[in-house]
Amino acid sequence: MPEMDTADLVDFERRWYRHGGGPADDIETEFGLPATAFFRRLGDLLETDPPDTLTRSEASAMLRVCRRRLWLDE
Repeated sequence: MPEMDTADLVDFERRWYRHGGGPADDIETEFGLPATAFFRRLGDLLETDPPDTLTRSEASAMLRVCRRRLWLDE
């Protein structure tokens, strides 16, 4: 997976989580990885070490989006 700042993942998804997550094409363009990999990586981050920049509510909502998107991609 390409090296990227986790803040970039969080900032991107912060703009999109209320809409069910970022569009797969935008994720591919911005991060160079498939949406599944993006949501897996973001979900792992949110489960293990959510950034202090997120409220608990935002982190929970984003994690739900990650889980749903991964479930939909199965």
